[in-house]
Amino acid sequence: MTNYQAYEQKRDEITQSDVIYRCIGENLKNGIVACGFMKKETAERSQYHFSNEFYSCFFLLRGSGEYMTEDGERIALEAGDLVQRIPGTVHSTRVEPDGQWLEFFISVSADFYEAQERLGVLSRTPVKKKAFHTVDLDQYTYCIRKLKAATQNQLPTIALELQRELLYMFGYGKAKRESADKDDLLQNAHDILEQNLDCVISIEKLAGDLQMGYESFRKDFRKKYGIAPGQYRIEKKMEQACILLESGIPIKEIAQMVGYEDVYSFSKQFAKTYHIAPGQFRQRKNMSQEKQGCTGKRKSADGSTSGNPASQR
Repeated sequence: MTNYQAYEQKRDEITQSDVIYRCIGENLKNGIVACGFMKKETAERSQYHFSNEFYSCFFLLRGSGEYMTEDGERIALEAGDLVQRIPGTVHSTRVEPDGQWLEFFISVSADFYEAQERLGVLSRTPVKKKAFHTVDLDQYTYCIRKLKAATQNQLPTIALELQRELLYMFGYGKAKRESADKDDLLQNAHDILEQNLDCVISIEKLAGDLQMGYESFRKDFRKKYGIAPGQYRIEKKMEQACILLESGIPIKEIAQMVGYEDVYSFSKQFAKTYHIAPGQFRQRKNMSQEKQGCTGKRKSADGSTSGNPASQR
């Protein structure tokens, strides 16, 4: 199988749109952080006399259509073309309604584009023809997953990564990049496994998204953190469950909040981890807090502290 055939096979496994839009602050023009695979199967998905206040560009991975400027210039679009949506520029994109259109897009701040355009890094030419040599589907999938998992505080660094990805798409840096540093990949996995504890994460899929083999990923993660990735995920779920059990939230709801479909599965894992049932854990915590309330130190009227009177003998 040739490299291009392998690429086509991987591309054709993308059967539906997968997009994520985030924003730093409330100013979409300079706060947007977005990317994703987008399918456009019908003529209704065409966009006429359209403009963004922010900057976007997309790779047309499959399908065909047409880009039209405001003054009537028409540019045929085909797979492999890289298309810019320049802030404030009115344009149209016509989708050939054959069900084939698939694009990967990135949207970032208008300020980023304007700075790069002033430096001569990016141009105002709307379409770059046949830029296939810079396509990296694994990296694009990784970008989507990382943006979905990011906390609000992580968005500024994610925005920088997407800006760098844009420059790679335009051929800056290595055309065929080396994978990101292994430690960075493992740290990204570590961060992802700590988040969205109510969701199911496939460790095998996570390894694939990070462009690592499943067994290599498990081995390297254990070597770096001293625990297997699946077990680390369980550990974080159980730690969160302990915190929630100190509240008045019903155990059934807690089970769902840490990603278990039923109380039985949750209780079984909790007991396996802590050698005590969730209900018993809650009772002991409550009793411990009540005991501390009775025996804890308190201030007397003269400002001195005292505990249990018997301890003052």
